[in-house]
Amino acid sequence: MKKVLLSVVCLALAGVFTISCSDKHSNIVQFSLYGTDLNIHFDTSQREAMKDVSKDEVSKCLVWIKASTIETLKDCQRIKQELNLSDWAYVKMLDRFATASLDSTNEAVLLMYDMLTRSGYGAMVSANKGKLNLWYQSDAFVYNAAGILLNGHKYYVYGDSVANEETAMLQKMEGRPIDFHYQGEMKLAQKPTAPRTITSKKDSTFAFTITMNQNLIDYYNEVPLAGDDENFMTRWATLAEYPFEQQVKDSLVTKMKQKVAGMSQLEAVQQILWWVQTGLEFEYDEKVWGYDRAFYPEETLFYPYADSEDRSILLARLVRDVVGIDAALIYYSAGHLTAAVDFSDAVVVGDFLKLEDSRFIICDPSYIGGRVGETIPTMKNSEATIIQVK
Repeated sequence: MKKVLLSVVCLALAGVFTISCSDKHSNIVQFSLYGTDLNIHFDTSQREAMKDVSKDEVSKCLVWIKASTIETLKDCQRIKQELNLSDWAYVKMLDRFATASLDSTNEAVLLMYDMLTRSGYGAMVSANKGKLNLWYQSDAFVYNAAGILLNGHKYYVYGDSVANEETAMLQKMEGRPIDFHYQGEMKLAQKPTAPRTITSKKDSTFAFTITMNQNLIDYYNEVPLAGDDENFMTRWATLAEYPFEQQVKDSLVTKMKQKVAGMSQLEAVQQILWWVQTGLEFEYDEKVWGYDRAFYPEETLFYPYADSEDRSILLARLVRDVVGIDAALIYYSAGHLTAAVDFSDAVVVGDFLKLEDSRFIICDPSYIGGRVGETIPTMKNSEATIIQVK
């Protein structure tokens, strides 16, 4: 087996999930994906336990897997289409299915690999100290995952697998890369969260009681942080492009639109800015999570604490959805993220960054009490970079 020296980006990823029991003596595997109960055909009658992780054993295992999964593949692709699963949700579905079918075994890794590659995605299998590891192809720069570049394509190790100089590559197929950008609203089962009321301390009437889908929050918790390239700023743009799902649109966006109806863009943005500034509790990620973690907009509404990254991403999303004008993110070289808004109905006075013909006015959701156009004093002399959001 040829050994390949890996370039390790960071630590591997991990996820938590619950699986219902699988009937090992039937052709139906039952399991749950983010609260959504699923059934997939899979006949294990031809299964032969692997003796080791040699190339011959891997090839032999893939033969019986392919022969047993004609209906399986049809089920997987049908479910992906019916639920409009994102690429990563599809990977997690295959993980849960493989584990429910074959437990946490090397055969389960090969089952995932086979389903991914026959679904058109690029993937790879490696061996390390008797254990098989799955790698997925992605054009993104994935944080907290070991990565390798082969034939111009990036592959990242899946799960908590180990990747080092002892890792041997056994099987690889190029295909479609896993995309971490927004791919449409998924049709997961609904599990409403407890209502949360967020009130502006500047205007107590500017208050909204929000409910979310806990299953979607659980999904976000398992998505690795990814950007378009090694420029770490692109990770924030990826998060900010995700719109709210319908439950949040109904309980927050629609009602916030009603509240700001008749206001100028400046008045509306100022109200939203104060709501984010004073309605959310500020705390640093290192204190809450023990590491830097940026939220999707919906997560900021769910979790009790939010730092400058989370607030800025949320504000940019709200301005776009509620006021209907463009918003961007601004990164200061001193290590601070904020938001900025391109007003279209009037010239707004204040600090701004220019991008082509647009003037993005600073709106800092971490500068408590700060108004539209005011830069937080500690960043006054810091170099600023504008980050566009799709």
